[in-house]
Amino acid sequence: MTTFRSSDSLTSPLDENRLITVGRALFATLADDPVLSIVELPDGLGVCLVHAARGGGKIYVAPDETALFMGSAVDFEAGLEAFRGGVRTPLETFDTGRGEADA
Repeated sequence: MTTFRSSDSLTSPLDENRLITVGRALFATLADDPVLSIVELPDGLGVCLVHAARGGGKIYVAPDETALFMGSAVDFEAGLEAFRGGVRTPLETFDTGRGEADA
């Protein structure tokens, strides 16, 4: 995990649709056709996409498009506190090449 200054994300304007698109793209690297719930985070922190299925998880997306993945074993509030504190998952961690072999 990487830590960023949390105040950076608070000063960026929130474009919820853009952040949802980013989160969906990240989840697409982790699961096939995940059913996602969207939660707008407080204080302009961004959005959280929740895949509630067994083995699912949450991806918190900041206005600067950095993200934090938390597995389903971590509750929402604990993930939010880590996200608020600036913890992020390096984007390289997501399997961005998934599906390319199928092409």
